[in-house]
Amino acid sequence: MDAQLRKETVTMEQVTAHGASQAVVEGEITLPGGLREETHVLHAGGMAVVDSAESGADRATLSGKVIFHVLYTQGAPNQVHVVEATADFIHQCDLPGAQPKGRVQAQARVEHVDASVQGGRLNMRAIVQLDARGASTQALEVLTGVNAPGGAEVATQEIALRRTVASGQADTLLREEFELPEGLQVRETLCADAAAQISDITGGQGRIGVEGTVTILAVHASDLPGKPLVVTHHEAPFSQTLELSGESGDLLDARVTVRDVAVAGQDAGDGGKTLRAEVLLGVQGTADTQEKLTVLRDAYTYQGAALTFSGRDVVIRTGQRRASAAESGKTTLLLPDGTPPVRGMLAAFATPIMTAQDSTGSRLNTEGMLEITLLYMTDENTAPVTVHQETPFRTSFAVSAAPDSILTLTADEVEATPITSDRVELRYVLRLTCDGVETQSAHLLTDAQEEAADEVDDGLYLCYCQTGEDWWTLAKEYRVPQEKLRRLNPDLPDALKAGTGVVVWKKSQ
Repeated sequence: MDAQLRKETVTMEQVTAHGASQAVVEGEITLPGGLREETHVLHAGGMAVVDSAESGADRATLSGKVIFHVLYTQGAPNQVHVVEATADFIHQCDLPGAQPKGRVQAQARVEHVDASVQGGRLNMRAIVQLDARGASTQALEVLTGVNAPGGAEVATQEIALRRTVASGQADTLLREEFELPEGLQVRETLCADAAAQISDITGGQGRIGVEGTVTILAVHASDLPGKPLVVTHHEAPFSQTLELSGESGDLLDARVTVRDVAVAGQDAGDGGKTLRAEVLLGVQGTADTQEKLTVLRDAYTYQGAALTFSGRDVVIRTGQRRASAAESGKTTLLLPDGTPPVRGMLAAFATPIMTAQDSTGSRLNTEGMLEITLLYMTDENTAPVTVHQETPFRTSFAVSAAPDSILTLTADEVEATPITSDRVELRYVLRLTCDGVETQSAHLLTDAQEEAADEVDDGLYLCYCQTGEDWWTLAKEYRVPQEKLRRLNPDLPDALKAGTGVVVWKKSQ
C-alpha cells in the first residue's frame, strides 16, 4: 500500500441497552400457635436484594433474595404479630449486547406482595421488578490519519471516552438506638423498612468516602387502647470508606443499597422504650477516567489508487447522569361498599408502580398506579381492618433523565387521615432516582485497502447537487481538495440544496 495509515489503540467502554424483566418469588413458613386459632393477615411487605449479577452472551443471570415481613393477628384479635422469611431467586434477564465476563449493574425492587394462611402455613408471593445494564471494556485499533504520495483529504471526528478504571465494594453494618415516645406505649417492635441516600462522595489516593442518611420506618405493637399498632420514623447518618482496586481515576461515583434491616425494642430502664436498629448497607464505589480523542471519519486520495475503509459501529459511554427528586402528593380514597367504618387509623403503606414515563425538557413525567394498604380500627374490641386499594397517579419530577435510565420510584412519609367513616385522605411523598449513562454512537474506521479508481479527466465541470450531497461528497467524487472547491464557489452556502449548481475545476498534479 502506497498510502500510510496512522493507527492508535483505544480502550473504550461499551454499554448495553437497559434490560428489564419481572420475577415471581414465592416463600412458605409455618406459623406458631394452634391450627384452630383464627389467623388474619393484615399486611404483607418485602424488600428485594441482588446478591450477584453475572454477564453472558446477550443476557445476565441475577441471583438474590426477597425478605418478606407479614403482619397478622392470631387468636386475640387486637394482638398484632409479625413473621419474617427469606426466599432466594435466580433469574435470567435479556440484555442485548452483553458480553461474557462483562460488568453488570443490577437492582431489584418489590412491586407487590400477597400472603395467605392455609393449614397453619403462611404462603407468600412477591412480584419483583429487575433492571440491569451491562458494560464491557474493549481495546480497539482505530485509524487516526492517512498520508498519501499525491496528497489526501481527511475528515475527523472527536469522541469522548469515559471508562471505569477502579472499583471497590463493602458491606457496612449501621447500628443506632432511638428513644421511643412513652405516649405510644410500645409493647414490642415488629419490623422495619429502610432506605439509604448518598449526600457526599470524597476520595483520592485509591480510596473513596461515601456519606449519607438512612431513614427507617418501624412498626410496633402497642398497648394503647384501641390502637394495637403504631408507626415511628427515624434517621441516622452513615459513613463508609472503600479501598479501590485498579488504576487512578479522577471521576468518583458511588451507590448504596439496603441489604437487610433488623430491629428490636428494649426497655430503657425508666419505664420507656428504646428502638435498636441494625441496617446492613451494601456500598459500591468506582473511579473513572475521561478523555477526548480525534479519529478518522473519512478520507480520499487526490490521485492514484482509491481508499476503501472498514470499521465497526460502537456505542461508547461518554458520561454518567444520576439525579433524584421528590414530589409530594395527596388523594382522597373512598372505601369500598360494605367495608367497616373507620374509627381510628393505625397505619398506611403505599407502593408506586410506574406504567409510563416521558421527558419534557428538564422534567420527567410519570404515571402509574399506587398500591395502598390501609390498617384501621372500627371498634376497640375487634381486630384491625385491612383495606387494599389502587389509585392512579401522575407526577412530574424536576430531573433530566438520560435515555434508557434505570428509574426507581418509591413512596414514603405515607399518612392517612379519616375524613368521614368511609373517606380517607392519603398524603405521601414520591421519590424518584434516575441512574443513567450518556453514550455516543460512532462508526470507527479500523483499516483501509487500496483499489483501482476511475480517473476523473482534467477540465471544468458544472455539477448539480443530488439530495444528500454536500461539499465533502462532491470533492471526494472529483478527487479535488475541498478548500479549493469552496474558493471556486464563494457565493454558495455551507449547506447545499438539491439542484444547486457547483463549479468543479479538476487539474492533475
